[in-house]
Amino acid sequence: MAVFNSGWKMADSRGGFYAGGKSLVPLQDGAGSLVIDKSGRVTVGRWGRDARLGPDVTAVRQNLQLIVDNGRPLDGLADNATGAWGSPRNQFQFTWRSGLGTDRSGNLIYVAGDQLTLAGLADAMTAAGVQRGMELDIHPKTVTFNIIRPSHTGLDATKLLPAMVKPADRYLVPDHRDFLAVTLRTAP
Repeated sequence: MAVFNSGWKMADSRGGFYAGGKSLVPLQDGAGSLVIDKSGRVTVGRWGRDARLGPDVTAVRQNLQLIVDNGRPLDGLADNATGAWGSPRNQFQFTWRSGLGTDRSGNLIYVAGDQLTLAGLADAMTAAGVQRGMELDIHPKTVTFNIIRPSHTGLDATKLLPAMVKPADRYLVPDHRDFLAVTLRTAP
């Protein structure tokens, strides 16, 4: 159905990655975490508080700390005095940003836009109903969301926002950045 950008490069994410029963980069307590369980259900939360590794967890992608918690932007986003969300150079500039969160019903919500600060992204996420949310990637060449549909020739891809820089088929061909794919499960 859709494919979109993931988080920062692992060296900068201050988090870990777990998939296929292996922790490829150690998971970090307190990190904003996208968690996928065996049923395919996705949640976003703070690692160690909202989610923990267990037999039902199949994948975890961490990126910095949450920016939305309990339906509100976290304190400190505007000045980032603790450095929890990267360097001031990255967090205070107006640029493309993306984030992912869940609403009260557990629905996954993706938010992206241009000319956003970190605080602006968090405000947009709360306006969309996000209860817990994390920043994904930033900058024009990395923020990408594409809608994928089957066609008689294979797969057709369309950008969510026409101003997104990379082509709609970005993740249908090999790419140097990680991404997330949303698929539909058909009934047996």
